[in-house]
Amino acid sequence: MKKLVSVLFALLLVGSFAFAEVSVGNWSRILFAPIASADDSDSFAFMGPDWGNRGRVGLGFGASGDNTGFALDIHSNGTNLGVGDQAKGWIKINDMIKIQMGQIQGDVLRGKIGDSGYLGAISSFTVLKDDPLTTTVNESIVFKMAQGTTGEDAIFQRFYPKAGMLLDLTPAEGIYIGAALDSSKTDAVLAEDMFKKIQVGAGYVIADVGHFRAQYIGNVDDAAKYINAAFAYTAIEGVLVDAGLKYQMEDKADKSTVAVAATYSMDALSSVARFLVGFGEKGDNDELLLQGSVDVGYVVADPLALGAEVSFYKEGDPTNFTVAPYAKLGYAGGFLKAGFAYSSFADYTTGGVTGDYTAWSIPIMMQFGF
Repeated sequence: MKKLVSVLFALLLVGSFAFAEVSVGNWSRILFAPIASADDSDSFAFMGPDWGNRGRVGLGFGASGDNTGFALDIHSNGTNLGVGDQAKGWIKINDMIKIQMGQIQGDVLRGKIGDSGYLGAISSFTVLKDDPLTTTVNESIVFKMAQGTTGEDAIFQRFYPKAGMLLDLTPAEGIYIGAALDSSKTDAVLAEDMFKKIQVGAGYVIADVGHFRAQYIGNVDDAAKYINAAFAYTAIEGVLVDAGLKYQMEDKADKSTVAVAATYSMDALSSVARFLVGFGEKGDNDELLLQGSVDVGYVVADPLALGAEVSFYKEGDPTNFTVAPYAKLGYAGGFLKAGFAYSSFADYTTGGVTGDYTAWSIPIMMQFGF
């Protein structure tokens, strides 16, 4: 009897797979700096990125049939295991209409050029001068290690309801329309406030030319609301340029930004450039924001590449300059990157104290996905 039940269960499992495409994937980023210093502090070590609680190892599961499916990400952030970026189910009503519910990342329209994972993983770590092994703010002064670079959402913001719904419409080839509503994982929210915070966007792919996108990002009264428009130029082989305007409509709620990023690759040479200008008022802050970075790499002999990344940040008096030469071993699905990062901070306010300081580290980062 037990053998019969086992056989029936196996047949049921195989039969279910016959009607669904099952997928398992991974995306991970871990950085370790065996030696670092800030403002002439004693040398210390740290792991990153901080948004991954000192190291992100992610595992994604999913299954899909003709009209239904789900996706679930499990992240080990440091040693904490929990739900990751997505925990959603979806139903495709027809070729034009799809409804997703849960925690959803909708990236059909999102900016196409990401941030620097290398500088980002370094910048996410802050050090207390008097106690460099903790990041708990106390009477000591908190120091950043570097300034991160702009990413995809600075160009065009993704749909990301945490406990809501995303409606996907594809009425014709090259056209996508999305609308997202979000509630709350813990408490009920007023329907009026939820609809005020709606995000609605559309995009059109012009074959062999580029991708135009526009959206409205709502919010409750007196909070920041945006009109976001972007165009990605793809007509030249080896070149991608993505530029976006994020215009803020609520008085003094946040700054508006213009972001431009470009990639170029030809044979052994690759490069990424990013630039952002922030203008308008955020409270009493009406200073012009300037942020930029350049990353150039050259494959010396596969898999070894040498390169350097430079970033700049200035908003009024506070100014940061970071330079990070590196060596990179690139493989199918991942890479190992190691180098030296040096940052200079001028007129930065940390722990209520404004002044100048420098920071340096020797970061080693691995990233992989499949």
